[in-house]
Amino acid sequence: MRSAIIVLAAVFLAVAGVFAGETRPKPPELTVTRLAGAPPKIDGVLDDEAWKNAARIEQLSRIYGLESETKCRVFITYDDNNLYLAAECPEPEAQMKKLKAAAKKHDEGKIWEDDEVEFFMDPAGGHGYPYYQIIVNWKGVTLDTFVRQGTADHDVNWEPKYDMQIAVGKEGWSIELAIPWTAFDRTEKSAAEWNFNFVHVRSIGELLYWAPVYGETSHVPWLFGRLKGMPVRALKAK
Repeated sequence: MRSAIIVLAAVFLAVAGVFAGETRPKPPELTVTRLAGAPPKIDGVLDDEAWKNAARIEQLSRIYGLESETKCRVFITYDDNNLYLAAECPEPEAQMKKLKAAAKKHDEGKIWEDDEVEFFMDPAGGHGYPYYQIIVNWKGVTLDTFVRQGTADHDVNWEPKYDMQIAVGKEGWSIELAIPWTAFDRTEKSAAEWNFNFVHVRSIGELLYWAPVYGETSHVPWLFGRLKGMPVRALKAK
């Protein structure tokens, strides 16, 4: 009970600071490097050499920038063919039996209420709309959408073809994705800097962000982080 009161008090202070005009930290930045060797085997297990030198996100925050003890890690790299993304999502062993996966079919159900991860990506490098979003729950069910303008304008007809696998262990789960550049077919050309965010939802009531969005919706692209060092290339087929 005492810990719950402390958390609520911290949230209240964070929100109060926002409304009082308190300066928010600058959105995070990460420099991504090109894959030097063989690409990772997409099996959900992050034991490949490729991930050892990949760019890493080591710390996530709660919705208003509050620190979290959950040590979820994200890995990003690329080569001529694909963008490679991975995440490790630790959970206490007892919690593994309680993970939620209500969404059973692709692009259906309230997958954002499950234990899941979300990748928000704008290869064009803008600070607003549009952008791509991929959600994957811990059972491997996916939702892919092209967000044109806010939460009311999601195009679920964007159906990218990518490799993805989940691995589940005693104390957590992990995910690997290999997304072909051609999957980003609503964008003419990629920029050297991408707008990007990563979200990890835990059904116990914890919502974690790489770049905190300071509100009830994750769709706040002007507060997303920046990926630097990305390849500049044509994406949309002529």
